[in-house]
Amino acid sequence: MTDAISLPVDSRARRLTRRGADAREKILDATIKCIVRAGFTATTVEHVMAEAGLSRGSVLHQFPNRVTLMVATAERAMRRVMDSAREMAGAIEDPFERVADYARISWETHSQPEGLALTDILLAARWDAELTTGLQPVAAQVEQDIHDEFIKLATEAGFADAEALVPHGWLLIASVRGLIIEHSLNPSRPMILAAIDRMMERHRRFCDNFAARDAEARKK
Repeated sequence: MTDAISLPVDSRARRLTRRGADAREKILDATIKCIVRAGFTATTVEHVMAEAGLSRGSVLHQFPNRVTLMVATAERAMRRVMDSAREMAGAIEDPFERVADYARISWETHSQPEGLALTDILLAARWDAELTTGLQPVAAQVEQDIHDEFIKLATEAGFADAEALVPHGWLLIASVRGLIIEHSLNPSRPMILAAIDRMMERHRRFCDNFAARDAEARKK
């Protein structure tokens, strides 16, 4: 008898055989590769089939249409970006440095294939109502996870008002995504490279000021 496993890969509660789970992993990884290589618009189910080395039936069994495939791919990409960011932050021993260096961490994780694919899918959702609808529950859960991650980072760094870091954190992520788009047009543009450096400097300055304000408040 084939063993079955539960996968939290997307918001649908599905039970897949090990073979089905492996096929799903292949399909999502192949979709990310296709989007990074050719862009969201040019990525078709046929392209994904070829990249994954699977039949049309195998792909459609997992994802009945292109929208469900792209929604699951976006969720996979979001989760991997978050997991990578946690891993990079966790490798930094000093709690303050973990949060102060988060602009660099965000840039590097969003520059990975998963981050690039995610940015492309989010851009496409602007004019694809069906895709937007499919992404909304996924985005809501991921947004809560990101909120909790910023609170955790701020608390570990000793910030008195951890919640105050959250809107700044979202501004940071939005800046990273915008700069990713500009950077992809030409990775050697001096203006964009300078903007990336400035973004990282401003985030660190924000954290320094945050910590200094807390230290001053404790003296009173």
